[in-house]
Amino acid sequence: MFASRLATIACIFFALIYLLFNYKSIKLVFHPDRYHGHYIQNGIFFEGWYYKIVSNEYNNTFVIIPGVHRNDTKQHSFIMVAYNNISHYYRFPYETFSSSLDEFYITIDNKKNIFSYDKLMINVQPNNDDDATESFQMNLTLSSHIHIPDLLWIMPGTMGPYSWIPTMQCYHHVLSMTHNIYGSIQINQNEKQNISGLGYIEKDWGHSFPSVWIWGQANQWKNLLSTSSSSASLFFSLALIPWYFNMEFAGFLIVFEYNNKFYHFNTYLQSIIHDLSVNSTTNQVSFNVYDVLFQYKLHISTYCNELENISGAMLYGPRDDRMIKFVKEFLTKNIHFDVRLSKLIYNMTLN
Repeated sequence: MFASRLATIACIFFALIYLLFNYKSIKLVFHPDRYHGHYIQNGIFFEGWYYKIVSNEYNNTFVIIPGVHRNDTKQHSFIMVAYNNISHYYRFPYETFSSSLDEFYITIDNKKNIFSYDKLMINVQPNNDDDATESFQMNLTLSSHIHIPDLLWIMPGTMGPYSWIPTMQCYHHVLSMTHNIYGSIQINQNEKQNISGLGYIEKDWGHSFPSVWIWGQANQWKNLLSTSSSSASLFFSLALIPWYFNMEFAGFLIVFEYNNKFYHFNTYLQSIIHDLSVNSTTNQVSFNVYDVLFQYKLHISTYCNELENISGAMLYGPRDDRMIKFVKEFLTKNIHFDVRLSKLIYNMTLN
């Protein structure tokens, strides 16, 4: 608790320093969806945008991640596609990566692959240097995004005040909690298929992933109450965050959206997690989180049918000065979320 409060105070201090010495990139603090590499010349750097697609027709989940990785000697851009619990990593020359300074819009390989809020288009085939075995062609339109609004101008993006700290190991931002998807997908030489479904977009950038973290996301529910127009989406990330003077603290970002109302439970808001339980064997996670005023309680638990075969895809991620295959992610509909939001009411009798 002390470390997280100290971190919040440090955020305010670094915000002032950032304003003085990083005026050229100040707009990226307020537009974290855009590419940050324009203002980073040396050292280790990665940035990747994570698109999740849940297709009604394929009854499966696709993950597409475009990005870049640089160190002092090598650099490349990439597109990673994960499907059916297998990942495919396609490498491209760094120079083929292009991004807009004024909006979230990136292209790779001479605009054969386009990524933005309203368009996802890829055309990838495995080459000798790729860790890939399949070809993918996708042309998808994205619409009706639900974005997380900033809490305050001093707390921009998903990370809030931590966005101002210039030397964090890894930054995180959610671009779209949920949106509609329609278009076409072709895998290998199979027939092109029209699809529809729901999607999610987030991104990470920095120099390395945390040593320990737990992540979960959901925006499809079997028993969503209220009308057919109701929406609900969830994102949570818990991580061990390195800090200055060899300190570290457990930080978390949790956002639950219901009918376009957002409930934030974050380290920088002094929210409190209780009863955290993690079972890596059964892929179960469970915890309760309270806001600082104990007005709301959010219970989150994941579980899966023990009779079902739950296996994950191994994704590439930044570790030290390179991209390696060490991130395990479950791309299946067989992992279920139990999410309950409660408004706490206290009845006090004074004698």
